[in-house]
Amino acid sequence: MESLDKVFDVIVVGAGTGGATAARFAAQNGLDVCLLDRKPRNEIGSKICGDAVGKEIFTLLNIKPPRGEELSCPIIGAKLYPPNREKCIEMKDPKQTGYIIDRIKFGQRLLKEALEAGVNTFLDNTMALDLVYTNKIVSGVKIKLENGEKVDLKSKIVIDASGLYSPLRKKIESDIIEKEISDTDAILCYREIVTFPKQDQEVQDPQYISIILDQEKAPGGYIWYFPKDDHSLNIGLGVYMNYGGKVKDLYKKHVYNEFINASEVKILSSGGGVAPVRRPLWSCVDNGIMFVGDAAFQVNPLHGGGIDPSMRGGYYAALTAASAIESGDYSMEKLWDYNCKVMINFGAEFAALDLLRRVLQSLSNSDLNFGLQKDLLTASEILQIAETGDLTLSLWDMAFKAFKGIMRPDLLLDLNYLRLRMNEIAKIYKHFPKTSKTFPQWKERVREQYKKIEKMIIDLKSNRK
Repeated sequence: MESLDKVFDVIVVGAGTGGATAARFAAQNGLDVCLLDRKPRNEIGSKICGDAVGKEIFTLLNIKPPRGEELSCPIIGAKLYPPNREKCIEMKDPKQTGYIIDRIKFGQRLLKEALEAGVNTFLDNTMALDLVYTNKIVSGVKIKLENGEKVDLKSKIVIDASGLYSPLRKKIESDIIEKEISDTDAILCYREIVTFPKQDQEVQDPQYISIILDQEKAPGGYIWYFPKDDHSLNIGLGVYMNYGGKVKDLYKKHVYNEFINASEVKILSSGGGVAPVRRPLWSCVDNGIMFVGDAAFQVNPLHGGGIDPSMRGGYYAALTAASAIESGDYSMEKLWDYNCKVMINFGAEFAALDLLRRVLQSLSNSDLNFGLQKDLLTASEILQIAETGDLTLSLWDMAFKAFKGIMRPDLLLDLNYLRLRMNEIAKIYKHFPKTSKTFPQWKERVREQYKKIEKMIIDLKSNRK
């Protein structure tokens, strides 16, 4: 390990999928990188999640996809079910086609490849405590080493990939970075990885990840059923944050007892955690710093998937850091291009899905059953809006939907209104400002879409009474 008494080009805080990717590509671009993580090296990669990642990210980064012991099974899509599970929205696109992985083996591989790419300084068992500033620009990180010694690490740029409860984001001196997350923008999760004899139980839909919406069994969240192989599952649920202390009981009653009927079962892994389910931070950059992954709320709001966006964020942050260091300018304006890449690419999709998530959370089980049963909202529409920020429904489509929704015209109108708002917010994100000068106006346009959806949800609940 090199001396810590130097100025690194980049300090990356957090060696998970986002941090390891950022460190790897920063080093590949010739930067002097310090990578640190609070976990011991052999535990890096372990995390409570669904363990799914799409194929597309490996093509983008030109790195090898999961294989061997890293790969649990391939998947071809995602299925979104209403409470009665009689019908589903089946989504197949490059982001849904991919893999279920062994999280820790995959994480260990990403870390190994980052070190092989030229990351010369790696500190495990190291806590990030606070940011170091020079002339109002982030210029390093205060850390606590494994031996208890506190040190100020210096750098030109900091990339924070330290997770949802990032201590650095909470302590940043910024008017543009959100320091806290609302309880309404996160879910409390509990999951287990279970295995059983193949002859005892069949894995349902082994090529799909399945998400089940049910306001009674998983209030405010969802149940997930992800295959690991032909005799193992990653199953769990997420609920509103105020269900603390109850989530494990809800899991046992509504997930484990409903989906596991084998006589012999081994629990390979279990645990709980908190996952963000909202759009990314308003801004993922400030002077001398960029935020990646959960620290930036870069998670799919519909199913909580965060591996793909964290790796994208890490890659974009590394490229932006290389350009900034080459120019000698580490200001927010110079790093702003990272914001543009995030918001225009997956930020637009996640903002649209955030609106969808909020409405789905507000619907009753009967609304969810009726809406999906009658195809009032389809997979192609969701994907079209999220991917392109545009939705074109022919008059025939609209008439057909109106006919099918004739028994619930209020729900049809609500979902049509949702479509328009998703369409509009995706377009706004696709035109994210190229500099911070017009950012306040852009932010207000986004807020207007949220206000409209909140009013719709209030009206929907009022009409239900």
